[in-house]
Amino acid sequence: MKLVLSAAAVAVEDGVELTVTAKSYVRDLFCMADKVDVQASVAEGMVSLLPGESVVLHIATANTAALANQGAFAAANVPRFVNDLKREW
Repeated sequence: MKLVLSAAAVAVEDGVELTVTAKSYVRDLFCMADKVDVQASVAEGMVSLLPGESVVLHIATANTAALANQGAFAAANVPRFVNDLKREW
């Protein structure tokens, strides 16, 4: 599968900042932060990105385990988008 985006997470004072950069068109990007921390919330909703564009998603969490492993927010199953959900039938 072709790499469509890259993601990097950094712990900040009130949670995590997840920077997502599109390698190709990304439609309706959203962050499933609850896969890492059920109490986490994301300030931004869905966003579409053109190749080369980036967005910073602000994830609010007070969970010290999630903050210690902030890279988990950048895992392939957390930032999701419409064009990665397409299934061949």
